[in-house]
Amino acid sequence: MAKKGRTKFIKIKEANEGKFTKWVEKNMPGKSVCSAASSVLKNKDRYKGSVVKMANFANNFGCKRK
Repeated sequence: MAKKGRTKFIKIKEANEGKFTKWVEKNMPGKSVCSAASSVLKNKDRYKGSVVKMANFANNFGCKRK
């Protein structure tokens, strides 16, 4: 049973911060990060695995509506 009140925070390495944003600016100019992440996830076979992983992370932790 999980303890209440304990929250794990997602920590991203400093070297990886902004990688997907830079990739979007270079490869999908004019698109927001969230719309680019959705596009990548809809067409996973067209992109490298590393880009799909970054898009999934962005979609899960940065593109949620409150």
